Amino acid sequence: MQTVKWILLCALALGSTPQEWQRVMPGMTSSFPKDHGAHPAYRIEWWYITGQLESTAGRRFGFQFTVFRRGLGDTPNPKSGSKLRASQVLAGHLAITDIDNQRTLFAERLRRMGSPLATASEQDLNLHLEDWSLSRNENGRIALRAADAKTGLRLQLELEPRKPLVLHGDAGYSSKGADPGNASAYHSWTRLGSTGEMGINDQNFAVKGEAWFDHEYGSSVLEEGVSGWDWFGLHLEDGRDLMLFRLRRKDGSRAPASAGSLIAADGSVTNLDAQDFIINSRETWVSPATGARYPAAWSLEIPTAGLSLDIQPLVPDCELATTQSTGVAYWEGPVAISGSAQGRGYAELTGYAGSMEGRF
Repeated sequence: MQTVKWILLCALALGSTPQEWQRVMPGMTSSFPKDHGAHPAYRIEWWYITGQLESTAGRRFGFQFTVFRRGLGDTPNPKSGSKLRASQVLAGHLAITDIDNQRTLFAERLRRMGSPLATASEQDLNLHLEDWSLSRNENGRIALRAADAKTGLRLQLELEPRKPLVLHGDAGYSSKGADPGNASAYHSWTRLGSTGEMGINDQNFAVKGEAWFDHEYGSSVLEEGVSGWDWFGLHLEDGRDLMLFRLRRKDGSRAPASAGSLIAADGSVTNLDAQDFIINSRETWVSPATGARYPAAWSLEIPTAGLSLDIQPLVPDCELATTQSTGVAYWEGPVAISGSAQGRGYAELTGYAGSMEGRF
């Protein structure tokens, strides 16, 4: 029933042109902590944390926790219709990749906003989706709490930023196309110290490691003809962090708005345009569930930074088929980095199991 609800509601939203949703435009400014919170005047928003963790016994894991907010219809404040009609929904994804056992486990949720089961503060980071939560305290630390009885997954982490907040693009304005309105507001804590507990069925692990936090919002992000993206959030052992997104056209070519950020050990940021980096996929992996063919290894060159990297997934099957929430199948998993620098990180691959055009 939840799947049908999501598909019907998204069909209504995607079939209309946003007329009153605000669009992220050049010259935007951000104000924190307020802009860590929700932006219901914009149609699309997500808060996203990924990382790699190790147990005290050395067992390795990757994790992803994401909360999506989606506005429905062509206006954020409908003037007619039933008061019970959903105007905003929250969807949640929780995934744990058990690297040593080469498997990915996944849970998802979908709830209508406007009730205690799905809330998002507009003043600071404070999200609740049933008993899943993500919140920032007065000391700037982030608490993540999520458990799912059906899949047996549990995650409880305290995350502490080790670098200043990064505002990607032009002071947080992240262009995704030629039209100024095809953009998102995008900021990140690129390196978070992470400690806590993880559970898989009857197994419990004390874990620690590093994580990455992204927050984006907008109303009409991808321009026409862009079918998906390849995103990388990488921690290098020399203290640098690297965010890159490659926007893909329908024919597989790179869209000009592809971009990134190179964050130095001291937190200073160098913006990267499409011409500053070269990403080539070297192998492919075919999903047995969806039949989608995903890239499975990459070479990355950033000549101006002296970087020549090889990026390799740590587990081939990290596809998430979110039939009970967002209705999108995508690949999200931990990667290892070698070459001119060593490191680890996460990759996200969308649009291979179905185009993302019109969804973001």
